[in-house]
Amino acid sequence: MTVQQDTLKKRYIYKVIANVITGAAGVVTQALISRGLGVVQYGNFNFLTDFFAQFLAFLNAGTSTAFYTKLSKRPQESKLVVFYMAYIHVAAIAALLIAGGIILAGGQTWVWPGQQVEFVLLALLFAAVNWFYSSMNDMVDAYGLTVRAEKVKALQRLAGIVVMVGLFGLQWINMRTVFGFNYGILLISIGSFIYISAKHHHGFTLTRLTKTEIKGYLGEFYSYSKPMMVFSLFGLGIAIFDRWFLQVVGGGVQQGFYSLSFKISAICFLLTGAMTQLIMREFSVAHAKHDVPEMARLFRRHIPLLYGITAIISCFICVNADKVSIIIGGKEFKEALIPVALMALYPIHQTYGQLSSAVFFATDQTRLYCNVSAIALMIGVPLTYVLLAQPSHGGLGMGAIGLALKMVIANILTNNVLLYFNAKYLRVSFGWYLGHQIVSVLTFLLCAFIVTWGLDQFLSTGHILLRFLLAGVGYLVVTAAAVKIFPGLLGLRSADIDLVLAKVKGFSRSA
Repeated sequence: MTVQQDTLKKRYIYKVIANVITGAAGVVTQALISRGLGVVQYGNFNFLTDFFAQFLAFLNAGTSTAFYTKLSKRPQESKLVVFYMAYIHVAAIAALLIAGGIILAGGQTWVWPGQQVEFVLLALLFAAVNWFYSSMNDMVDAYGLTVRAEKVKALQRLAGIVVMVGLFGLQWINMRTVFGFNYGILLISIGSFIYISAKHHHGFTLTRLTKTEIKGYLGEFYSYSKPMMVFSLFGLGIAIFDRWFLQVVGGGVQQGFYSLSFKISAICFLLTGAMTQLIMREFSVAHAKHDVPEMARLFRRHIPLLYGITAIISCFICVNADKVSIIIGGKEFKEALIPVALMALYPIHQTYGQLSSAVFFATDQTRLYCNVSAIALMIGVPLTYVLLAQPSHGGLGMGAIGLALKMVIANILTNNVLLYFNAKYLRVSFGWYLGHQIVSVLTFLLCAFIVTWGLDQFLSTGHILLRFLLAGVGYLVVTAAAVKIFPGLLGLRSADIDLVLAKVKGFSRSA
């Protein structure tokens, strides 16, 4: 039986709506968690969860991308799903054995300074469950069932807010309850994905694989992911080094400031992040047909638009970082101002990174992708040391500010190199995309500064949340006017803007 798949436009709209709800839920939950845990415990929680996320990313070694692209091309191959889910379980057990060995050898005080063994193990389990959840989410996207899945996810996130508000009101927020809350959300989502896939005649069936099939899948995944294995090793060491070094030189406080800034940057990325897996699927389908012009069309149509949308959000958060850090983190996070401002800019080029990497993965250019990224990672190591190390050890002692600055610089450089190779492959103008990046960001930063500064002059004593919301409304009006006059800020033409306005007018008349 053939299941009718939703169009890319419909899937993206539903994914954006769900991500807006997820973003709003994320703001509320992060505000409650950061207040409930405090700076130090909030930093410790994120240090441990990020450590094991990076560790399992090494064991992942790009296999999740291989799984998604291959399933997009062969959606009826249920044994592919069975094989990959089994691989995740084996990798998680291997991670547990390694972590257990470190603990038994007494190395936990050096590897995870100042952390309890209980929370180390809980963080490892959380990373494993999150990997399984992400893969199941990839599965429903590959099947074209995004709309069904996003409806369920949105409802679950709303229910999660209710639970977290209850925990906060009862003063039950601590490391254990935060881990438990996240486990609950992930496990319910996994169950929903399995149900949706099975209902539409896809899915997760416990089919026994023969030795020949296992060997075949291992060879196929190894061939795809081999270039990423060395890169994953570099990525593991360097990503863990960044957070570990910050923990050593700055402790839980600086870790907490950086963690808040990183979480806020992730919220900025939600709208465009919704498109990453969807457009990767479209690239994979076009590449399977050897249709490079279609891939170029998708690139030109979506990348500048999504970059511009991210820039609009990020630039506003950057200029209003003083308000955002207090609104989400509370007064205890007031000194996170500069890290929040810097990391707000991170999602802008991460949009290029995520969507541009989709071309590399869809076209099996994993070796080139890994070579470029690995070189960038190695260059970033001395930069991390210089920015974070204490002056007595030859560094600048910038703590969370230094790590945020390093992340933004490395992100801009790396993703523009990747963009260059993609532009060459797709035969599009790299110079145009580079100019678009600079002009759009400077324009939106200027708009945000003018609106925020002007409003603060009139409402300097108003409530911080009210001033933030009013500034947001004013900023949207100004940026909308700027885009109407200069549609190229979003990679659009005047005809595109006129078409959108005509649809809005038609909708308002029929309402």
